[in-house]
Amino acid sequence: MTTQELKSLLTKKATALAVITVLAVSVFGGNLMTVAMADPGNSTSDNASTNAKSANQAARQTLRQTLQQDQVTYKQATQSADLAYKQATQSANLAYNQAVQDANVAYNKAVQDAQAAYKTAVSAAKGNAAAIGTALATRDTAISTAQTGKTNAIVAAQVIRDKALNDAWSTHETSVYGALATKDGADGTAQSTFYTAIGNATLATRSQTIGQAHVDEDNAILKARTTRIATVETADVTKDQAIGTAQTAYISAESTARTALDNAYTKDAKAWNTALQSYWNAVAPLVQTEDSAIATANANHVSAVGTADATRDQAIDQAHATMYGAISAAY
Repeated sequence: MTTQELKSLLTKKATALAVITVLAVSVFGGNLMTVAMADPGNSTSDNASTNAKSANQAARQTLRQTLQQDQVTYKQATQSADLAYKQATQSANLAYNQAVQDANVAYNKAVQDAQAAYKTAVSAAKGNAAAIGTALATRDTAISTAQTGKTNAIVAAQVIRDKALNDAWSTHETSVYGALATKDGADGTAQSTFYTAIGNATLATRSQTIGQAHVDEDNAILKARTTRIATVETADVTKDQAIGTAQTAYISAESTARTALDNAYTKDAKAWNTALQSYWNAVAPLVQTEDSAIATANANHVSAVGTADATRDQAIDQAHATMYGAISAAY
C-alpha cells in the first residue's frame, strides 16, 4: 500500500469516526432531552403544589380583606347610630326645655293679668267686702287655672321627651345590633368560603354554624334590649302622667278651698279667722295626698324598670347559653 493510499484510508476513517461521534452525541443529547421532558412526576408535582399554595394564599387574603371590611362597615354603622342618637336626644331635650319655658311664660303672664284685674276690681269695690271677696275668688281661680295649664303642658312635654328619648335609644340599639348581626353573619360566610376554597368541608360547615350562632345571639340580645326599652318607656310615661295627675288634683282641691275662703272674705276678724281655719283644715291633707301619690308613682316606676332590667338580663344570659350550645354542637 502506498503512502498516498494509507493517507487516504486514514482520512476516510477519521471522517467516519467524526460522523459517528457527532451522531452519538446527537442521539445521547436527544435522549437527555426526552428524559427531561418526560420526567415521571417531579415537575408536575411541584407545579401542582405551587398552584395549590398560591390558591390558598389568595383565599386567605380574600378572607382577611373581607373580615377587615366587615369590621369597617360595622364600625361605621355604630358611629352613625351614635351620632343619630346624640342628635335625637339633643332635639328632644331642647324641645322639652322650650315647652317648659313657654309654659312658664304663659303662666306668669296669666298671673300678672289676674293680679292686674284684681287690683282694678278692688279699686272699684271701694272697700265693699263682698266685692273684694269676689275679686279675690276671680283672681285665685284664674291663677289656679293657669297653674293647671302649666302643669299639664309640662307633663305633656315630659311624655313627649321621654318617648323620644326611649325611641331614639331603641333605634340606636336596633342599628348597632343589626349591624353586628350582619357583620357576624358575613364573617361566618367568609370563613366558610375560605375553608371551602382550601378543601376543608368540615371547617367550612362549622364556620357557617358558628357564624349563624352569633347572629342568633345578636338578634336575641337586640330583642331583649328593645323589649326592655319599650317597657321602660311605658313606665316613664305612666310616672309622668301619675305625677301630673297628683299635682293637678292638688291644685284643683286647693283652688276649691281657696275660692271658698275668698268668698267668705269679711272685715269681721272672728269670722275671717274661722274661715281661715276652715281653709287650712281643708288644705292640710291635700299635700299629704299629693306626696303619697307622687311617692307611689316613683315606686311603681322603680319596680317596673327593675323588673324590665331583670327580664332583659335573663334573656341576654340565655342568648349566650344558646349560642355556646350551638357552637359546642358544631364540633
